[in-house]
Amino acid sequence: MAITLLDGAMGTELKARGAAVPDYRSSIWSALALLRDPELVRQIHCDYIRAGADVIIANNYAVVPKLLERESMANRLEELTRRACRLAHEAREEVGRSDVRVAGSLPPLDTTYRPDLVGTEPELYQGYLRIARILAREVDFAIAETLTTVREGVAAARAAREVGLPVWISWNLRLDLPLLRGGESLATAAAAVSKLPVEGLMVNCVPAGLVHPALEALRAATDRPLGAYANSCESAPTQEALDACTVQAMSPAEYALASEAWVAAGASFIGGCCDTNPAYIAALARRWRGNS
Repeated sequence: MAITLLDGAMGTELKARGAAVPDYRSSIWSALALLRDPELVRQIHCDYIRAGADVIIANNYAVVPKLLERESMANRLEELTRRACRLAHEAREEVGRSDVRVAGSLPPLDTTYRPDLVGTEPELYQGYLRIARILAREVDFAIAETLTTVREGVAAARAAREVGLPVWISWNLRLDLPLLRGGESLATAAAAVSKLPVEGLMVNCVPAGLVHPALEALRAATDRPLGAYANSCESAPTQEALDACTVQAMSPAEYALASEAWVAAGASFIGGCCDTNPAYIAALARRWRGNS
């Protein structure tokens, strides 16, 4: 099976490199770097490409209307989305790997990890359509990521279809069971998008130990391509522990070893999420490509 490597974290990596990355609950989080540290965003993209990534995700995760409103920047959605995409394209050109694909993010439209704040499907559709119309002119495809409910995936896929944008769907899970954080099953999620043109189903921003059972549940429900990009920890007892990074981090080598079970369960797209960095992607590249 050919393995497609995604990049790793952007927000936590920006913070690790000294950028101002305020709390995701009350700010525009990683999007602040588009204003204050755009060169660092571009450099991180370059480092992931050099590590072996085949896909880099533009830093537009926090560029959504509700978060921008927190900073009185609601009128800058298109500007900052395009800037995020441009930095990714510039990185691809700098490294000289024209085969690398740039993905745009279709993220939660309110605070991450909060299924209770997810709107209705019509509201979600209009929100995702607004972002997708911008991304359709800027990226190779979109990843609707860190979704906590079935209806987010449906709305994002419908919006992507409307503008002719290829899309992958990636759900976020509870910390103790392979269920969507909103409580729905992965089988229900897969069935809900089964008639929509979704090119892959994934899980992300979860402890690495949850990936294998999640992929098994998805494989039992669908024959579509699967993938995962996890956080750098094996497990986390609470969301607060995960957010505070007080959990035990896996080494890049341990993370790459864990990915063997993911591929055995059917994953063909793998990468890293929070608290991973280019060393983790390099370790995946060594395991799955033999890159030195």
